[in-house]
Amino acid sequence: MGLPCGPIRSVGKPRGSVEGGLRVNPGMVHSDAGPVSRSAADANAGSQRHPGYNAAATTGASAVADHHSRATSPVLQRRSAGFAVCATLALAAAAQAADDPPGLAEADLLGPIPELSIVSHFPQTAARAPASTTVITADMLRAAGVMNWMDVFRLVPGFQAYAVNANRFGISYHGQGRELPNHLEVMVDGRSVYDPIQSTVVWGALGVELDDIDRIEIVRGPSAAAHGSNAFTGAVNIITRAPVQDNGTQVRATTGERGTRRMSLRHGDQIANFDYWFSLGFDHNDGFPDYNAFGPDDGAETWTANLRTTFTPTLADTLSFDAGFSRHDTEFGDADRLQEYIPVRYYNQHQRFAWERQLLGGRELEITFYRNYLRANGVRDFGLVSNLTGLDPGAIPTLFGIPDQHFVTGFHTLESERFDLEALYRAQTERLTWAAGAGARQDAIDSVFFTGDSGTHDEQLFRLFAHSEWRPFDRWSISGGAMAEKTPVGILLSPRVSVAYELFPDQTLRLSGARGRRSPSISEAQERQFSLLGGLVVDDVRRTADLDDERIDSLELAYLARFPEQGIDLDIKLFREQVSDGIDDYREPIPALPPFFDDERLVRDNFSSWDTTGVELQLFHRLSERSWARLHYAYQDLDSRYVNQFAPAREIKHFDGGTPRHSGGLLFNHRWSEQFDAGFFVYYQNGVEWRNGNRIGAFTRIDAQATWRFQIGPSQGQLQLVAQNLGGDYYEFNRENRFETAFYLRARVELPD
Repeated sequence: MGLPCGPIRSVGKPRGSVEGGLRVNPGMVHSDAGPVSRSAADANAGSQRHPGYNAAATTGASAVADHHSRATSPVLQRRSAGFAVCATLALAAAAQAADDPPGLAEADLLGPIPELSIVSHFPQTAARAPASTTVITADMLRAAGVMNWMDVFRLVPGFQAYAVNANRFGISYHGQGRELPNHLEVMVDGRSVYDPIQSTVVWGALGVELDDIDRIEIVRGPSAAAHGSNAFTGAVNIITRAPVQDNGTQVRATTGERGTRRMSLRHGDQIANFDYWFSLGFDHNDGFPDYNAFGPDDGAETWTANLRTTFTPTLADTLSFDAGFSRHDTEFGDADRLQEYIPVRYYNQHQRFAWERQLLGGRELEITFYRNYLRANGVRDFGLVSNLTGLDPGAIPTLFGIPDQHFVTGFHTLESERFDLEALYRAQTERLTWAAGAGARQDAIDSVFFTGDSGTHDEQLFRLFAHSEWRPFDRWSISGGAMAEKTPVGILLSPRVSVAYELFPDQTLRLSGARGRRSPSISEAQERQFSLLGGLVVDDVRRTADLDDERIDSLELAYLARFPEQGIDLDIKLFREQVSDGIDDYREPIPALPPFFDDERLVRDNFSSWDTTGVELQLFHRLSERSWARLHYAYQDLDSRYVNQFAPAREIKHFDGGTPRHSGGLLFNHRWSEQFDAGFFVYYQNGVEWRNGNRIGAFTRIDAQATWRFQIGPSQGQLQLVAQNLGGDYYEFNRENRFETAFYLRARVELPD
């Protein structure tokens, strides 16, 4: 669906043209292509008029690039808030009508139809892509006043985004409320950041500044056919600003509630055919108030450094190199066992190299190589065993067979490393566009905590994939593709196909089906976790059975419509997903250990299943040249079962309440003048019982922002006031995470070269 989006390739543009400062061509999967020339890029920058883009981010001739609670709020408060929001929206829409430029043509309200490449490895419109999509742009992020990754993904229908604590986020699509969700593939500029040792994304150590994001492309549905088994329920590509988009120095700072202090700097320039930018960042906050009476709080401190470069030695070749580093200090532990929280320090680094070659006849070749490395250190000394147990120190040797000593636990040191190489070939004719590729990946982990030994555990995975879009007739398009992966559990085949029919101009009905197979991560398959004290096993935590792959079958019917004269873009989908052989934990009795420790352990195996049916909606409405609104909603009905224990008696449980049945949001923004705009974001989520958290009641959260732009000589800047949760307190994920009303002030200054 053509949602508010940045410089995305548009239908009808010639190959090699430039939009928004990027060279546009059908193979630009990761937006890494450099400009044909700096002057051409400057001439075309900001020319796009996609919904929500340039609506509130430009300043005339000079554009500023923008990027439960224990007690639920009373019903009357929610209704009053709703009436206030609707009234504001209506008044703003009416008030600005007289301010619209007199020459504005209604047919221009939506602008060109955007295309995105995340679905099939080549550009497609949302109507012809074989899966539902969402695009989140820098302008949307600014208009919503987002402060963290949870805020970002609450803009997407069907996503669950929650704060495990103030600086650890659980983000999933059609998930079940896990502390470490593991079914969503996340990429940064096409580089997977899914960590094999924790089988999730370590969002705090990602090393990406929100202000450096150009847009985020999202597949809402199984995407293993294009991105491998980690894209079990969906895929995300966070696309940072291309080097050609930045020339000069930008300084940014944020201050506000919870002791928030952020500072960052980005500098970009061009040297002949070489474009680059680098950024440095610092982020500190104190976490949720009164989080943990037992000791460690959930504050965090993060340092980041990033470099992105593009070199175009010829008109046919583009070379890209990216690198980054981050250090993230926070706390880690079970939300239900706060007394066991441990301080953790993450070190994260990556390097990525890509070469893209434009061949004759509209063909393209792209080769990408990257390396990810993550290391974490985390231990906590819980004191002497005698103090923990309340026993006399002299009794410890008799009961445990060891002298009284300190009980130290935690990660200690864990490391993961990934190498990935991929070759991708693209071609197109008048009615057929296709892409094919091959790749190899090696994952390695080293952790006594996860594996029970000091050796390095590694695995190799190989993949072949192909995708195509065929238009046999003017109104019909057929898209399909598949990936075959060679994994430790066998060769996995994940296909996907869709048929789209254009009912009327700009109105399409699409039927899609997909099957995905997910191989367990290396740590999921080889985890053996226990606690030692003086060489004695005192707590047997987890073992892993002989795991097989997880399987998902998905069917969706979507209606997509654009009404340019009314400025409306609509996307509705009905879906059903069936998951079998899901990997989950059951409890197993174990032989007696020393007293005061658990008498059972967790066993990971393929024994859960769930069906999800529902509807998702995205509606964008450009009310005028100065105002736009975006509504999204998701309804999910979850039917699940898993084995909680086999002995002494088989016990079946359900996690049907592990995902919100109703969720959605309304984002509105109005540009009052060339210097000032304001807007709000209202998000609602009904009650949910998070699997690894607590039962949380329904809540409605209202955020607002006001942005003022200014210019001093050649320098431009902006001040933004952000207010979050304008209402009563509510709770996130567990009852320790009390979210109060919070205010933040953000400043940005751009210094030209």
